[in-house]
Amino acid sequence: MLDGRMSKLDVYLRSIERFGAAGAILNSGQAVTLRFPTGDRNATQVTPHDQLVILVREVAPPAVLDQIDKQRPARFEVDSEGKRYSLSVSPKPGAWSVAIELAGAPAPAAAPPPPAAAARPAPPRAAAGGGGEGLDMAIERGQYDGGTAPAIVTSSGSVFLDQLTTTARGSRASDVYLHAGTPPLVRAGGELSASGPALDGDQLSREVGIVAPPEARAAWQDNRIATFAYGDGAGRVRVTLTRDHRGPGAALRLLHGEAPPLDRIGLAEVAGWLDGRGLIVIAGHSGSGKTTTLAALVRALSERRKTVVMLEDPTEVVHTGPTISQRAIGEHVHSFSEGVASAMREGADAIVVGTVNSSDAASAVIDAVAGGHLVLTTLVAPSQGLAIERLLDRLPVEQREAARNLLGDTLIGTIAPIVGRGGARTFEVARRGSGQ
Repeated sequence: MLDGRMSKLDVYLRSIERFGAAGAILNSGQAVTLRFPTGDRNATQVTPHDQLVILVREVAPPAVLDQIDKQRPARFEVDSEGKRYSLSVSPKPGAWSVAIELAGAPAPAAAPPPPAAAARPAPPRAAAGGGGEGLDMAIERGQYDGGTAPAIVTSSGSVFLDQLTTTARGSRASDVYLHAGTPPLVRAGGELSASGPALDGDQLSREVGIVAPPEARAAWQDNRIATFAYGDGAGRVRVTLTRDHRGPGAALRLLHGEAPPLDRIGLAEVAGWLDGRGLIVIAGHSGSGKTTTLAALVRALSERRKTVVMLEDPTEVVHTGPTISQRAIGEHVHSFSEGVASAMREGADAIVVGTVNSSDAASAVIDAVAGGHLVLTTLVAPSQGLAIERLLDRLPVEQREAARNLLGDTLIGTIAPIVGRGGARTFEVARRGSGQ
């Protein structure tokens, strides 16, 4: 409290108490993250940068403000209604991050959020003067509303996004594009169509902020681009966050909830490839079905009781087979190369490098093939013939010739999904090398 009035910080502290949270993370221009002992949950409220600056300046001691003004991280404590809170401030030009937790309390580990019934808020207290008025924080809008109306069921936390992706899946769409100032665009059967009214930039940021993990929101703020994946109840959604002249934007790729069997998608002919050692490449343009094809191959490996280590950035289709280990870059392993080295030490039957889009991923593929493993990967390439060239181009120049010779002996084959008119998918399959 400041001179008997409620500060902006106190409003957040009361919300933390009301929800039974262990703390909160406030990032400039992003949705508030409430922290629970069992994991994080996003609120619907967005904290503007200028309000975050005021919040800190109202309560921070002068010595701490001196550090912050020099763009240096700082930590301090405040008392509020008999409780002591610790605030950690990470200031950057135009973007601050403030972590709030009970003083002396350990940071909660990330895990699935608590059940809705355990976090239902009590009626909010009225704010008493001082700039925090009117803030009525809610967790993942639609899940905790009171009243007699039936609750809207949402899997991701964002009712808006879940309704949008559910409708898009119903039309067999592959992608949804969101940009400030324009209606959502849905790609189905290769054709784009508008779906709903134009989006407000604040609405877009808020809804995406609900489903995005903290590290993706931070990358979006710092680097203006980020990629992550989440579940919408029907499958996985891969999201690429961007910014352009209109403001925030997001491209949503709709992925299957589970991997299909090879015969269902018309690829039973390649089942024998999975008993060999060498490289299988899935090549095609964006949206052609590379991810689904790869998932079907991994499912087939699991059905053969082969151990599989999948390295992805981010994890896309989630597999439930007991022999499959899915590891996200940056979360479970630091890099593709590190992940491949570990998989080889473990003696995995097959190693999957989700997509070759960097030098690290290309080198990891070559290392795994050279180690005598069955290796599967995808490449964005206009044709099968150019796929291997695209992989080699990702390598340092001095490694390309040796890699070319290696793949000449170990390439099992390439698969190219092709989307025809109306969204029908066929495959071009080419087997090369012995693969033994």
